Amino acid sequence: MTSQSKYLIILTLAFLLVLTIVALASYSVWVEMGVISLGFHGWAAIIIGSVGSILLGAGLMTLSFYSSRSGHDEKAHDIDQTD
Repeated sequence: MTSQSKYLIILTLAFLLVLTIVALASYSVWVEMGVISLGFHGWAAIIIGSVGSILLGAGLMTLSFYSSRSGHDEKAHDIDQTD
């Protein structure tokens, strides 16, 4: 096993651990608030907001990596240097 794959495994496990902690903390806060009645629109807003946030973050990271690897960042840096 290479050091890069070990790093990826550790990073994945750390992400899953943090995700689990956040999920448990969120559940704990939800339970502590008492009985909350959410209708369809409330659940739809929570689900759409959560999924939308994840998709937006993934899309922005994808664009960031694409920009970095395609040379667009270097072109912009070169233009800044000529001014």
